[in-house]
Amino acid sequence: METNQRKLFDLNLSEEQEQIILKNIKEFRGVGTTLESALGALIMGQYFGWRVLKILHNPLTYRRYEKILGLSFQDVCPETTGYSETKSVGYAISQKLGSFWAVVMGKRKVEDKGLIENQGEVEKHVTKHISGNAEEGKK
Repeated sequence: METNQRKLFDLNLSEEQEQIILKNIKEFRGVGTTLESALGALIMGQYFGWRVLKILHNPLTYRRYEKILGLSFQDVCPETTGYSETKSVGYAISQKLGSFWAVVMGKRKVEDKGLIENQGEVEKHVTKHISGNAEEGKK
C-alpha cells in the first residue's frame, strides 16, 4: 500500500488493543465470514457505539464477536455517537421509549430495529412505532 493513501477507517484503539486484535486475527481458526463479521461489528461499534451493536446482535453473537476479537466492545467502542440516534432506527426508538435494555432483551418489540437509515427516515420510523404503540394501548 502506498504511504500517501488516505485511511478509510481510523479506528480509535490503543496500541495494546490493536495488537490483541491482530494476534487474534492471525490465530483465528474457523469460518472466515465469522471473523469478517466480528471485524465489521468492531467498525460499526466505533462509528455507531456499542449500544447500537447490542440492538443489532443477539447476546450470543455479540459475545462470540468479542471472543474472536479478544476484547470487549464496551472497552473499544464509545457507548453512543452522533450516528446512534440519527441513523439507527432501533436505537432511536429505544431512546424515545426510554427502554433501551427492554428493546435489547426483546421485552419491547421494535420492528426494523436493525435498520440504518438517514435521519429523516429514522424520524419516520420512530413516529410510526410510537403512534402504533399508542394505538395498541387504546385497545
